Amino acid sequence: METQKRSTQLKWELSPEPDPALVDHLGSGLSLPPMAVRILVGRGIDTRAKAEQFLAPSLDNLLDPFALPDMERGVDRVIRALRNKEKMMIFGDYDVDGITSTSLLFLTLNKLGGEVTYYLPNRLIEGYGLSEEGIQEAQRRGVKLIITVDCGITAVEEISFAQAKGIDTIVTDHHEPKEVLPDASAIINPKAIKGQYQGGELSGVGVAFKLAQAIYRRLGQDETELEEHLDLVALGTTADIVPLVGENRILTKFGMAQIARTNKPGLKSLIFVSGLLGQRIGTGQVVFILAPRINAVGRLGDADLAIKLLTTRDDSKAAEMARLLDEENQRRKNIDETTLREALEMIETDVNLSSDKAIVLASAGWHQGVIGIVASRLVERYHRPTVMIAIDGEEGKGSARSIRGFDLYEAIIECEEHLIRYGGHKYAAGLSISPEKIGPFRKKFKKVSDERLTAEDLIPKLVIDSELELDQVNPELLRILDLFAPFGPQNMRPVFFSRNLRVWGDPYVVGNNHLRMRVRKDGPVFDCIGFGMGDLAKILCMKGIRIDLAYVAETNVWNDTYKIQLRVKDLKICDHII
Repeated sequence: METQKRSTQLKWELSPEPDPALVDHLGSGLSLPPMAVRILVGRGIDTRAKAEQFLAPSLDNLLDPFALPDMERGVDRVIRALRNKEKMMIFGDYDVDGITSTSLLFLTLNKLGGEVTYYLPNRLIEGYGLSEEGIQEAQRRGVKLIITVDCGITAVEEISFAQAKGIDTIVTDHHEPKEVLPDASAIINPKAIKGQYQGGELSGVGVAFKLAQAIYRRLGQDETELEEHLDLVALGTTADIVPLVGENRILTKFGMAQIARTNKPGLKSLIFVSGLLGQRIGTGQVVFILAPRINAVGRLGDADLAIKLLTTRDDSKAAEMARLLDEENQRRKNIDETTLREALEMIETDVNLSSDKAIVLASAGWHQGVIGIVASRLVERYHRPTVMIAIDGEEGKGSARSIRGFDLYEAIIECEEHLIRYGGHKYAAGLSISPEKIGPFRKKFKKVSDERLTAEDLIPKLVIDSELELDQVNPELLRILDLFAPFGPQNMRPVFFSRNLRVWGDPYVVGNNHLRMRVRKDGPVFDCIGFGMGDLAKILCMKGIRIDLAYVAETNVWNDTYKIQLRVKDLKICDHII
């Protein structure tokens, strides 16, 4: 099994000190210590009104769903289908965002009495997005209205095909539109009209939730009924790695609370088989534990099982389906490890890391369902835009991941002459390509990367919010940090650093190359965990060694005991040893 390794050459960037007068002014009105206020101001929260909304978010702060483009038209068409008993199909995607979007609208429209079914494309047969196969299946079911979720914004030809079959389409999506939009009954996408929607970069399930809100509002239904589905919104939003600011942060904050008290038997069973029962579930647990299990069946083929899990009301069926998802996830992990090992071998022989600013790999043996995960791992390791292509006969399916400061979608547009199709956004994209075009695509993508990235861009940066003395890390600090949650892109868990710490006792390696150690300055001793940093254990055992430590402070729960733990982001060995 491939062991994890730590990033090298991390550049520490201490956030600039804000105006002291502003810090004093905000702090006096918020009853927060200066350190917390400095972090808020560093994140653009520079007024009391913004701070109060950030620290105490409310569902009342969500924008009117009708502020989204085409929402009026979309709601009118759905209500007409409800009243006329027209058959509807929700056409989703096979990732967590698409699965939760589909589940949410299916449950909502079902409760309103709609004749509604769903359809998820098979990743290995149809690929991503609205497909002719799915539309033909809709026709066989007698469907008159298709509602896409988390897809559809680029489906110009497919929606014309549906029209020819007498089927209307409403597109709900959050991906980047192309120049020509499909001729749908409505296109509900916050990016459809640039700059129009002020609610932030919603996930696919976020857009689906706003549609459900708008339908309830138009029908005069009790919108609080929809709050039971905020667990789905939190799952999809967190898993899709969209910015956790604005509406996304509000929806996720309340959604995490709903996960803890969910009434969905499938989600309860999934929490149980994942080993999270009775634990506090945050965004980290969703991204690394729950989401991979929901994703697994879609990555390896048919994602219908995940929809059934999230929509069933049968406890025994839920338990069995959760067990199957857990097994599929283990199978997926085994494929991940094999693919990662092969990719690393290819990089050793085919990539010149001293000159190449991007990585493009291709193989006929890879499973297209896992290459996105592996591409993300390669980005973490080498800090370069990475494209991985799984070749299957006459077509290769690619997944691409990016780094901060490099717009992946724009770069792929510059290479579109070599592609069959593509889609995505700034940090993640998918593409299809003929095998004979992979070489020219690689050459062009590396050229674009070379033009847009500097050597400095390729050095991974660690943004540090504040310097702390170690004795400032205490339960009160963790209580304040809890107010900043949920954490995710553009609202990451605050990172601190402390100078000249003594390594206390002998560090050791646990699990898959993870570092365990203890540190102290003048006061209490703190436990530390450094994921993927086990290679440092030997040097840290040197007698009298001191380090500067960058970390996040969190609560570790073990055997019902709560203890402060420092999760190491990076460390630097001090010049002097005493």
